[in-house]
Amino acid sequence: MVYRKDIQILRGIAVLLVVLFHLDMAGLTSGFLGVDIFFVISGYLMAMMYRPEHQASFFLKRARRLLPAYFVTIFATTLVASWLTTPNDYQQVIGQSVFATFFAANIGFWLENSYFDKAAFKPLLHLWSLGLEIQFYLLVPLLYRLFQKHFAFFVIIWLGSLALCFWLLGLSPKTSFFWIPMRLWQFLIGFGCGYYLANRQLADTAWPGALALLVIVLMLFVPVDGQAMNIWYGHPGLSALAISLATGVTLVFGLPKALQAHPLASVLERIGGYSYSLYLAHFPVIVLFLYQPFRGTLTHSPDAASTAALVALILMTSTLLYRYVENPLRHEKAIIHFGMTAAAFMVVSGQLGTLLQIKMVDAKQMQIYQAWFDRDAYRCGKIKRLLDPLAHTCTLTDAIAKPRHHVLLVGNSHADSIKATFSAVAQEKQIAVYFLAENTPLMKNGMTALQLIQEARHRHADAIVLHYSPEGLDQTAISELIALNRTAKLKLVLLMPVPIWNIHVPMALLAKEKTGQLPPQQTLSYYQMANHALTDYLQHQEPGALRVYPVAPSLCQPICAMQSADGRPLYFDSGHLTLTGSRHLTGVFSQILDDLG
Repeated sequence: MVYRKDIQILRGIAVLLVVLFHLDMAGLTSGFLGVDIFFVISGYLMAMMYRPEHQASFFLKRARRLLPAYFVTIFATTLVASWLTTPNDYQQVIGQSVFATFFAANIGFWLENSYFDKAAFKPLLHLWSLGLEIQFYLLVPLLYRLFQKHFAFFVIIWLGSLALCFWLLGLSPKTSFFWIPMRLWQFLIGFGCGYYLANRQLADTAWPGALALLVIVLMLFVPVDGQAMNIWYGHPGLSALAISLATGVTLVFGLPKALQAHPLASVLERIGGYSYSLYLAHFPVIVLFLYQPFRGTLTHSPDAASTAALVALILMTSTLLYRYVENPLRHEKAIIHFGMTAAAFMVVSGQLGTLLQIKMVDAKQMQIYQAWFDRDAYRCGKIKRLLDPLAHTCTLTDAIAKPRHHVLLVGNSHADSIKATFSAVAQEKQIAVYFLAENTPLMKNGMTALQLIQEARHRHADAIVLHYSPEGLDQTAISELIALNRTAKLKLVLLMPVPIWNIHVPMALLAKEKTGQLPPQQTLSYYQMANHALTDYLQHQEPGALRVYPVAPSLCQPICAMQSADGRPLYFDSGHLTLTGSRHLTGVFSQILDDLG
């Protein structure tokens, strides 16, 4: 394939957008669209490079091009993390490295949470896109054969992937984001440009490519919300379609020679040459450099000096990766053996690192570190969502022949943290429990009171149990629910918020173990004062409209507890209960369910 400076320029733009986005640079909130540019370019290059008669050579060249730097990135990140991070965060890195080793990082992160969620520690998050790239390569032979037979196959697959992506965006944005069937249409825009249009003289001018490049730049100023559940603002939605089509037009028409001769274009071309190593190196460097225990994935530098240091470190590591790994090893003949050896070595070394950390950490401290994992699967869990993606709720209890009651548990992430214990108590009492799949019911952009009543009727629920964090409770929405319930005649229950701390509980407990520094205390009277506005609101509701159950007496006697008698944290952050913590409310849950009659 003839070298094209314009493609390198596009690569340079794409990787700069991603890096600046991950550095939390102001004004580049849509910088993650740079990955969409990469997908289109990848599809285009595969159409130009793949030939069925040279299939083995094609895959070997792809392996030489990608695998050495890819595996070195995983290994280096795991190695540094074993030395730098705490056991709870290191275990997350090991899990990510295992998925990445088998080119399934996108699936691994889909099993956790959204790409845009930073609560977990994810220094290998950026490898999700490489997982999609490699999965696409594996599909290329089949797609090529189908497209050879008839153009209709291309149209059907492209439209099917696009429609599936946009449809699922309204149900599960992260499923559209992370899975190859919902991203295939982007690769196929590039593949179609290369397969059907690359050798045709569509025009004698490259200015359409320049206009398309302008569209790419303008797209950066379009607001995109990666967690929105619609094609207008969500991702991958219309913004992804626009930037992907614009990239395709640029690939077909190229860029004007005058534009390519500009000094800035030469800089972008050089960055494009380093784009793969730069993409691989930048994110682990950012996340590990800014690492703080229990703080998840930090990407925002505290000051200009830290930002400058980060930029310098990114440039150094990506240059080293390119010069000593990516570039020289792309001609290595024994690449398959290298990959297999590297994969096996990383899996084994990762487990050895885990064992070493466990041996070096005191048992009491290890209990504190494990707080992050002392919780149930997020919301309804991935398998239930896959089996019934259209459902607004899922069943938490096992099958009950004749349930005494049907209860709908509603709330934000605080309801999510108690659902396992609540449903276990209900199971013993032969009561069926359902839970909302979304995290913001009765909150901004979430399910409304009317929709909640309708869902309760759909599930034949005779009771709704509400549980929120203090700031999550919308009094207007609660009042609307009470008003609508005069007709629905459901039993409405409010489980009061749990005590919230102004510090990260596991970190405070760890400091106590390491230095003897006592964590701050919170009393029952302080909790009551902090929640007096909610209490006043509830006192003005009509009697019997909403049954209210306190939780503070179970956690504050009168000093609010941070850990159980055997030293396990009751919270995995500053306000969300662990499974251990939620079990302290078993008596309250039992009382709620008994009072249903």
